Amino acid sequence: MNDNSVQPRDERVQMFALFALVTLVALLTVTPWPVGIFQDDAIYTILGKSLAEGTGFRLINLPGSPHNTHYPPGYPLLLAAMWKLWPSFPDNLVLFKFANAVFAGAAALGAYYFSRTRLEFGSAAAFAIACVSTLTISVLLVTGVVMSEPMFIATLLPTLLLAERVGDSGRWREAFLAGLLLGAVTMVRTIGAVTIPAAVLVYCWRGHWRAAAAAVAGAALLLLPWQVWVHLWQHEVPHVFQGKYGSYSAWLAEGYRAGGWPFLRAVVAKNLGSMAIFGYITMPVAGLWPRLVTLIGFAAAAATGVAPLLRRASVTALFIAAYLAIVLVWPFETGRFLVAVWPAIVMLVALGVREWWRWRPARLPLRAVRVAAFVLLAAMATGFATYNYRGFTGRWWVSVQREVGTDGKVIAEWVAHNTAMSDMLVTEHDLIVYLYTGRQAVPTSTFLPQAHVEGMSTEQHKAAMREILSLYHPRFVLVGGPAVPAARELAADSIPALHFLGELSAAVVFEPAR
Repeated sequence: MNDNSVQPRDERVQMFALFALVTLVALLTVTPWPVGIFQDDAIYTILGKSLAEGTGFRLINLPGSPHNTHYPPGYPLLLAAMWKLWPSFPDNLVLFKFANAVFAGAAALGAYYFSRTRLEFGSAAAFAIACVSTLTISVLLVTGVVMSEPMFIATLLPTLLLAERVGDSGRWREAFLAGLLLGAVTMVRTIGAVTIPAAVLVYCWRGHWRAAAAAVAGAALLLLPWQVWVHLWQHEVPHVFQGKYGSYSAWLAEGYRAGGWPFLRAVVAKNLGSMAIFGYITMPVAGLWPRLVTLIGFAAAAATGVAPLLRRASVTALFIAAYLAIVLVWPFETGRFLVAVWPAIVMLVALGVREWWRWRPARLPLRAVRVAAFVLLAAMATGFATYNYRGFTGRWWVSVQREVGTDGKVIAEWVAHNTAMSDMLVTEHDLIVYLYTGRQAVPTSTFLPQAHVEGMSTEQHKAAMREILSLYHPRFVLVGGPAVPAARELAADSIPALHFLGELSAAVVFEPAR
C-alpha cells in the first residue's frame, strides 16, 4: 500500500485532478434552496451581512441586535468579505456555496498530502483516502450549504501537519506559527480548540518546552480577545435563547449543574448510540445484526490504527481522542461533529487496514482470522459504496434542503403578505423570516441541554413561550412541530396568552392576547 515510485510531475497532475474532481462534485450539490435549512447556515449568513454592512458582530435578526457570542468570527469574516464583493442577497449565496466547494477540494488535497507525507501511504492509497474523506454523502450534505465545516476541514489538516513538524523539530518560531494557525482553526469552529492542548502535550512530552510556550503564545493572540468578547457580551441574549444564540460554555455548564452525573451518563449513552451510524453507512440494510457486525469491523480497524497514528502523527492522534471525548459528553447530535473530522477518521481507519495487510501470521488459525478480517472489509467497502451510490442517485442533499425549505417558504410568504416591516414575530423559522422578509423574529421555544436526552415537555414549551411573549410582545406567533400543543394550551387557558387565527401547511398562526 506504499508506492513511492510516482514522479513529482505525475503526482502534481494527480493532485490537480483530485482537486478538480472533488470541487466539481461539490459544486453539483449546490442548490437554489434558501439559506436557513440547518439554522446555523442562516446565522452565519446574518453575521456575515452584519459585518459587511458595518453593524458589527451582531445578531441583527433579533430585537436589540445583541452581540454574537455563539459562533467564533472566522467563517463570518470570510462571508463578510464575499458579501462586500457581491452585496446582492440572496444572489450572493451562490458565491458562498461555491467557496465551500473550493474548500472541499482543498480538504481533499490536505488529506492526500497528509496521507502521503506524514502517514507514508502510496499515491493510489492517498488518492483513495482523499476521495473517501470528501466525496462521502455525509460530508457533501454540509458542503452545498453555507456552513463552516468545509472551511474547518480545509484548514485543520495543514495546521496539524505543521504542528506535527514542530513536534519533530522543536523549533520555537515554527511553533509560534503553528499556535497562530491552531488559534485560527478554533476561530472557525470552537471545538477546534482541542488541537492546542494536543500539540502542547506532545511538545512537552518530547522536551520541546520553548516550542510549547511559543505555541501557547501564538494561539493566545487569537483566543484571548475572543474570550474577552464573549465574557463582555454573553449576557446580552436572554436566558431563554442561550442554547441557540448564547455562549456555548454557559449553556453547557448550566446543563451539567442541573443534571449532574445522571445527565452525563444519559448523554454519553445517547451519543454512543448515535455513533452507530458508522454501522449503517458501511452496511445500509434494515437488519440490526449486519450493521452491528460492520460497526464492530469499523471500530476494530480504527482501534488498530491508533498505535501507528501515535507513532507517525502524535498531535493528530491526541486531537482525535480529545475531540471524540468532547463529542461524547456534548448534548447535541453527533453527526455534525463527526463530519468535521471525517478525513481524520478515514485516515485512522486506513492505518488500521494497512496494519492488517502487513500482518502475516504463521499459524493457521491466525491466518484464518486475517482472511475473515478482509472478508469483513470487503463487505464494509461494498456497503459504503452502496450507501453513497444511493445518496448520489437520490440526491439526498436536495431532499434535506427541500423538506425544510418548503416550510420556510410558506411562512416567509405569509409574513411578507400579512405583516408590516416594523412587526416582530415568533416562529421556528425566525432566521428565514428575517433574511427573506426583513422582519425581526425570535424562535418559538428554548433549547435546553436536557432536551437532547429527554426531549421537551409541553409544560417546558409553555413556560418558554410565556417568557418570550413577555420579553418581546410580538405581532404574530407562528408555531410548528412539537411546540404546537403548548401554543394550543396557551390559547385554551382561562386567561389565554394567545388567540388562534388559522393554520398554514407549515405552522399554526396565533396572535398574542392584549
